[in-house]
Amino acid sequence: MATDEFLNEDELITRRSVRAVRRAAPIALAFAVTAALATYLLQDVGESTYVSEAVVELTDETAAGIGAARSRNNALQEIEAQTLRIESAQFRSSVSEAIVTTDGELIAISATNREDTPVITITAVASTASVAEAAAVAATEQFVNLRVGDANEALERELNPLTGQRDDQLQTIEDMRLELESLRDGDAASTDEISILESRIAAALRRLAEYEKAIQEREFLILSAGGEVQVVNLASAAVESSPSSFMRPLQVAVLALVLALIAAVVVSRVRGRLTLLDDIRAVAGPDIPVLATVPEFRRKFRDGSSALVVGRRNARREAEAFRYLRSAIEVATQGQTPLVVAFTSANPNEGKSVTAGNYALAMARSGRSVAVLDGDLLNSTVSDLFDAEGDNAFAAVMTGQLDPSTKEWFAYPTNEQPVHLLVSPSGSVPVSRYELASERVEAVYGKLETQWNTIVVDCPPVLAVSDSMVLTKAADVAILCVRMGKTSRRQLDNALTQLEQHQVKIAGIVTTFASESSESWYNYGYGYGNSDD
Repeated sequence: MATDEFLNEDELITRRSVRAVRRAAPIALAFAVTAALATYLLQDVGESTYVSEAVVELTDETAAGIGAARSRNNALQEIEAQTLRIESAQFRSSVSEAIVTTDGELIAISATNREDTPVITITAVASTASVAEAAAVAATEQFVNLRVGDANEALERELNPLTGQRDDQLQTIEDMRLELESLRDGDAASTDEISILESRIAAALRRLAEYEKAIQEREFLILSAGGEVQVVNLASAAVESSPSSFMRPLQVAVLALVLALIAAVVVSRVRGRLTLLDDIRAVAGPDIPVLATVPEFRRKFRDGSSALVVGRRNARREAEAFRYLRSAIEVATQGQTPLVVAFTSANPNEGKSVTAGNYALAMARSGRSVAVLDGDLLNSTVSDLFDAEGDNAFAAVMTGQLDPSTKEWFAYPTNEQPVHLLVSPSGSVPVSRYELASERVEAVYGKLETQWNTIVVDCPPVLAVSDSMVLTKAADVAILCVRMGKTSRRQLDNALTQLEQHQVKIAGIVTTFASESSESWYNYGYGYGNSDD
């Protein structure tokens, strides 16, 4: 289900690609520089070459028509055809055979056309100056001969049938003359018959004159066929051309950079990591809002209890996201402060425990009594996060070994109400895997609600342990944490699907590890004085 607020798939793909390119640009640039440097150090520069140029101009009617709009296309096609002829392997082979000097090697023959003119520059590249100049001369002479030969062949093809038609016409005239003499010598011929035959002979003579004229024109053109091409410059003095030691490394660098960026886009598409809020909205749909984005913590706030940033004067940038989350959850619940708030994620290490702990601090600093339950029995981290001495006692509460209403909780101090954690002395309660039952979880939540305003539950990942379904379903509000750059679209979609199948209502999503330079961070705060709250 989509709304107008959501980007379409093409726009999302474009923005993902742009972001992948931006993130990969420094690495791609370093890769390109390394490739260029390696190419430069390993390349074989080779010996110098020599270049000689000849210039010819096509003077036939077709090529000369390049300046007229009607004949321009035909002229361009003719000029291109002659350029390709010069660059053909057969033409180069013929030039090599025609070169007199043997003190070097012909490397290449190329041709270029000066724009909007029938002028062609023939370039010969060789290992020595003499070979380059000789090749330019031989190429020019061969091209002229080919052009003359082409013209002669065309004229010969026209001349041969004309000659045959002329001979046939001469024979016809001779036959009619003999017939006329016979009529004149006889007594039976009438004057009309003789007059008609004389008219036929006159017409045949006129046709014969036309054949003779056409033949004379083509014979003249054959004699002047050299006019098809004019040599402007037979061969220039050979110029030494030193191979550039930088061109090939530069080409390698550009190619490496392009390939690296393309690879980054492809890898981004294959991995499907979430890097944009619009990506999350597209997967979650319009019914599950993004409540808050938590920026990636600075290094000094990433380990142990230092990750509890709410209340730290030097961590306002990180802490403001959790105060925003506190307000966003109240808005999402229509102003009613929920009693039990459960935090979960699709996979481990997506920031849910730190988010739960800081949310608990934000609630306590607003004057509410708060208890934190560590429901992640396989990877308990809340005790370490709050520096609480002892083991997680959540399983013992679920099995009835401990009564949460009489057990003394560990209190983590704040400026307002402390945050309470249920722990047991190390080793006092055996640690074992316990399958949670909905009835037992609801009973424990109910008992705790009589003592605390808010109970924050750190649940295990949805895709790892089934406990998360029981803990989140029994809570008043369930929040799903998504780590930017780590959680994939498929994983988020699978987590939401599983929660929906178990009839767990997700109030919203919190993104963690958001980059300040990306579109995934709201950039909370613009100056709050000296207040910590």
